[in-house]
Amino acid sequence: MQDIQLIALDCDGTLINDQGHITERTQQALITAQKQGIKVALVSGRPRTGFHYETEELQLHQHHGLIGAYNGGLVLDVTTGETRFKKGIDLAEAREFLTAIQDLNLTYIVDHDGKLYTNTPDNQYVQHESRAHRLELIYEPKLHEIIDFHPVKILLTQDPDYIDGIATEIQGFCGDTLHTIRSTPFYLEITANGVNKSNALDHICQAIGIRKQNVIAFGDQLNDMEMLNDAGIGVAMGNATQEIKDIADIITDDNNHDGIAVVVEQILDARMR
Repeated sequence: MQDIQLIALDCDGTLINDQGHITERTQQALITAQKQGIKVALVSGRPRTGFHYETEELQLHQHHGLIGAYNGGLVLDVTTGETRFKKGIDLAEAREFLTAIQDLNLTYIVDHDGKLYTNTPDNQYVQHESRAHRLELIYEPKLHEIIDFHPVKILLTQDPDYIDGIATEIQGFCGDTLHTIRSTPFYLEITANGVNKSNALDHICQAIGIRKQNVIAFGDQLNDMEMLNDAGIGVAMGNATQEIKDIADIITDDNNHDGIAVVVEQILDARMR
């Protein structure tokens, strides 16, 4: 296996099992990798506040681990807190988009400065995002009128079939300046054009002085596709969508059966020979 200097990991459905935890075997494999000089980066659609558990469990603070939040809209060094890259949505474009979707019966989830703004506070996914990422829930049904910040991401949720039916219409509201990606069947994510996990890898690799060919990346959903395509080695979890498996270099076990550890242990074994 080629010289791996960075392990890039999606979180939900990849690093995290279905019980919401990192398994002990995966945890130990990733800590051992860092002790041997391999960097670890968490590259996820989550907001900046959504990585407390993972960074602590994996000891990222001790090894200058990195985070690519909002699908790469924000990249930072965990140890120093230094922001290495940030690209938000233009304020006027955010207002225009939020206005355009007003009559589409969608729940929006927009976080900023420790607060989560939504038009449907009792929605189960809104509640989850607020709790899991430690964000104060703010009911704001007219965010399109009062927003005064540059959101890094606008998250939309509804029944998957409903989203399927209006996805083209939503794409039309995005024009050439906004990007849409389906991170789960019930989430549609809107970011500035050019924000994706592959571009996050560009900034992460620049920060630590390596090339993408020295990266192994793990993922399971469509928002991981660019990252797996462009990394030196792309690994699909056993629970990944078929589209992700089709483009991966390796298909490993699923997130409940240490799929990450299986591959990382092989890398570590090869380095010892």
